[in-house]
Amino acid sequence: MSVIEKLSIISDTITKLMNFVMNDELIKPDFDEYLTAVSSKNVQGSTLQAKIIPYIFERRLTENKKSIIQLYEERNSDLSSDEKDILQALKTSFASVFEVKRVLSSGFEFYNLVNEMMYKVLSLVKMNNFRGITPGQFALCRLFQMNNEYYLLEISNVISSANRDDVYKYAIAKIIEKPEEAYFQNQKKAEKIENIIIEFGKKFKDCFKTNEVITTNQYADNLINLYNDYCDYDILPDEDEIKENIKTVENNRFFTVEDFKNSYSNFMEKSLEGFSAHSSVYDIGIVYDNELGLFVMPFWQTFCKIYEVEDYKTIQGYKDCLKNFLENDKVPAQIIKRTAQKYPNFIKRTNEILETNYTLDELLNYYKPDSAEKKIYSSANVLYASKIFEQMMKVVSDKEDSPKIQEGIDYSKIGRNDKCPCGSGKKFKHCCMNKVQ
Repeated sequence: MSVIEKLSIISDTITKLMNFVMNDELIKPDFDEYLTAVSSKNVQGSTLQAKIIPYIFERRLTENKKSIIQLYEERNSDLSSDEKDILQALKTSFASVFEVKRVLSSGFEFYNLVNEMMYKVLSLVKMNNFRGITPGQFALCRLFQMNNEYYLLEISNVISSANRDDVYKYAIAKIIEKPEEAYFQNQKKAEKIENIIIEFGKKFKDCFKTNEVITTNQYADNLINLYNDYCDYDILPDEDEIKENIKTVENNRFFTVEDFKNSYSNFMEKSLEGFSAHSSVYDIGIVYDNELGLFVMPFWQTFCKIYEVEDYKTIQGYKDCLKNFLENDKVPAQIIKRTAQKYPNFIKRTNEILETNYTLDELLNYYKPDSAEKKIYSSANVLYASKIFEQMMKVVSDKEDSPKIQEGIDYSKIGRNDKCPCGSGKKFKHCCMNKVQ
């Protein structure tokens, strides 16, 4: 098959998928709702295509959470072998943020800022459609792989090189949202992350003498900072420092935290901003999994209490708590397995609450289909191994005013947790301490 024939049949297959979405009796109503939700109800032409591509590759329907491509395959039994191969390849599609390295006669050379890989991609449309895209710019793209070649499905946005900082932030947000994308197709980076997880796991045990610490949101930031100090500077905290930051809530209960904008799925992202400023008080689990890394999980103790107490119905919001841990993509299957191993009554009580009859594997396949099949490392550990995060931190550091070391001050007499004498308002250990050692 020639390149032109291959591109033609790929384009035809994608067109058929689009028509399927817009006409199928099951999918069309859902797609119409999707367009309304994204304020695109009456769009046409290229704008409609820009909405339908992510819908096809990200939406899952029916109780079994089938992809659009799976549903298309089920409803079309007369597909040719070439079409079947293309559909199988389309299932591997992925979206990311790329730096444009070269513009070629039939495509591009891209550098993926998220997984740090180079890609030479073929365009499915004529290159004059991309007139104006030049090296040095950034592009939000979706690619797929077929027969050792990469194809460009769409470019949803092009960003100027002048907005590099915003692009870095976007790439970091993608890593936090889906850490597995940072080591997708990059085995060396996956191995680097695994080594970091082993190293930091030992430090977690040194720091806390356990692999699980429970406190409240008012003190979680302090514990995380103590641990980060040990990871970054080998400053092992005193046991008293640890103890004074381990607190318990009066009553375990699950509720909506307004600071998270009513979305439990934002918990892990918001954890980077800190918990102590939140007006509500709730429990937080700081948990280290030896295979996946560090997880900071609001309402972790409340979740565990569902399986510890005799009458779980005394826990306010118990069902919502369970459902949110199951539905939250930031909590991987391994964490649920960990809970099941700890509590022999886990699957029985879970089924009782949900009014279901799952086995553990069925539960994980339904709620955690991605992480049940593959390892999804903690975003905190993945960020440590990411060049884009390192570059962003350098940008932030360069923008900050460097603390001035003052003459005549005996820095040896300043406590780690005292305010820094430079006037920054930060604790000494987070400011000038490392500059005067």
